Amino acid sequence: MDVTEKATFWYGCNVLRHGDIIRGCIDLLRFVGIEAVPVGGPNYCCGSIKDANPVAGDGMAKRTVERMNQKNNRRMIAWCPSCHLQMHNFMSKGYETNFEMDFLVEVLFERRELLRPWLKVPVPLRIFLHRHVGFNQLVGINRMVPELLAMIPGIEIVPDSYRAPSYMCHALGPHPTAMAAMLRHSEQTIHATSAEALVTIYHQCYRDLCGLERQGVTKVFNYIHLLARSAGIERPNEYMEWKNAGPEAEQLIGPERIGSMGGKPAFDRLIKAELLKLPIRRDQR
Repeated sequence: MDVTEKATFWYGCNVLRHGDIIRGCIDLLRFVGIEAVPVGGPNYCCGSIKDANPVAGDGMAKRTVERMNQKNNRRMIAWCPSCHLQMHNFMSKGYETNFEMDFLVEVLFERRELLRPWLKVPVPLRIFLHRHVGFNQLVGINRMVPELLAMIPGIEIVPDSYRAPSYMCHALGPHPTAMAAMLRHSEQTIHATSAEALVTIYHQCYRDLCGLERQGVTKVFNYIHLLARSAGIERPNEYMEWKNAGPEAEQLIGPERIGSMGGKPAFDRLIKAELLKLPIRRDQR
């Protein structure tokens, strides 16, 4: 493969639980001629987690822009929609950036003819594509992702015009009625169309919905999983394994790794609770 460009790949913070997705993105970028320099985690936080504390949020934003400028890459490719929105709406307005920002889907779509020859392995799967209305207004992601998935031999996307509220499922979490309505439509469509899996665009939606497999509703993938699989790349999806293990996840992870997460108290509070949480499929008011 010919690598013609070097770019900063800003994967964000939340996707750190999904190393398979991060590595899949880097592989796909390499296939289309881009050497990705990955940055993310707390040292490259966009500051959105500190929206209620403008001083702290501004400090994080300033530090991240400065560090990205130091990379001296003309292009920065964002993965997380929250990070992309924060950079587009605030960070780049307050601080000078020496890079142009694109979203990962835009880059893959722009270079899709370079990606196409790599997608050789058939993935015979009839899928329901989970889409939101919000972020699509900035990036035409709801059109681009289906076109990329359609390049995979064997993939069939069931027709559906519904778009979930907001820009990710995470925003629906505090609103059980909205979340339940979205899930109700998804389940009904999956049943009516005989879809074999639900496929998310964003990692946060994947995390919020992958529990549907444990509930016996459907398998759940992120679209990067399917592109990587068709390119012959299979990596362990530990998060899904842990989610499906339910109460047994702690034994599966093991004491050594739990220790590296901050010990059992931190694991119980931050990780175990998340792994045991399942999608709200009905209005529980």
